[in-house]
Amino acid sequence: MILVQCISFADVIYLKSGAKIEGIIGEESEDAVTIAIKIGNITYSREEIESISKSSAEENAKLKEGWKAQKQQQEAEEERRRKFAAEQEAKGLIFHDGQWITKDEYERLTRPEAEAEEEVVEEKEPKPAKPKERPKEEQKEPVKPVDTISFYDQETRYRYSYAVRLPKKYNPKTKYPVLFMFDPGANGEDAARRFAYAADKLGWIVVGSLDSRNGPWAPIIRAQEAMLRDVPKRFSVDEERLYAGGLSGGGRAAAVFAYKHPTQFKGLITCAFGIPGPKECKISKKVAVYICIGKDDFNLEAAG
Repeated sequence: MILVQCISFADVIYLKSGAKIEGIIGEESEDAVTIAIKIGNITYSREEIESISKSSAEENAKLKEGWKAQKQQQEAEEERRRKFAAEQEAKGLIFHDGQWITKDEYERLTRPEAEAEEEVVEEKEPKPAKPKERPKEEQKEPVKPVDTISFYDQETRYRYSYAVRLPKKYNPKTKYPVLFMFDPGANGEDAARRFAYAADKLGWIVVGSLDSRNGPWAPIIRAQEAMLRDVPKRFSVDEERLYAGGLSGGGRAAAVFAYKHPTQFKGLITCAFGIPGPKECKISKKVAVYICIGKDDFNLEAAG
């Protein structure tokens, strides 16, 4: 409610493209203007700006309080979700497709289709004649389990872990592109599973960090760099064909990762996030960027 009441008091930058950016204007120069929004700072060149509308210092202070209140609420909600997840894991439950289920249920749901069909047939009636095989292009390989790698990084002197999905026909003699996935709750295993079929079909390695989560940048970057050092040691990787992706805060982490290694990363695939401010990163023009974001998502202001 505080945010809704205060947003009308924000400074506003009207762009020539028709976009309207609301926030608090900070640094200004002859060439550019920097505006603070909820997730960071964005800098626009004067050539992009149509006009600027400014609010009073008092009104901007109210807006800052609104942002602070919303951030505290989001952090509290994230902490509640983390505690709940820990409680479910302590009970031996596994998070799968949006719900917590038992280990037996998980194994049944992730079992290859052929085995599951055979089990049902044996329970009800004798096994029927083999059905006509579907055209090859329509068949989908069953999703295999995702492995978890745990390692000790000598440089940072920390232990890290990540989930990995290798292509079905993985060959150590072949160099594979790698997709590094990040999640705001460090659910790298879920991210790797979602890309499993594509990894098999296209021949990619998918890894999902189990350490990078929303929070201070320092531990996120340490975990990213440790994973970047470890993956090529274990697998046959094309180190000039790396990609990063993630959801929300995981998308921001992916953007920073790609920014820090512009010669290695060729693409960025993100959902529901805004490009971090210039103090954090500015994506190289050599990196292809695909962003998926809802029209009502507050990150939309910074997505472009």
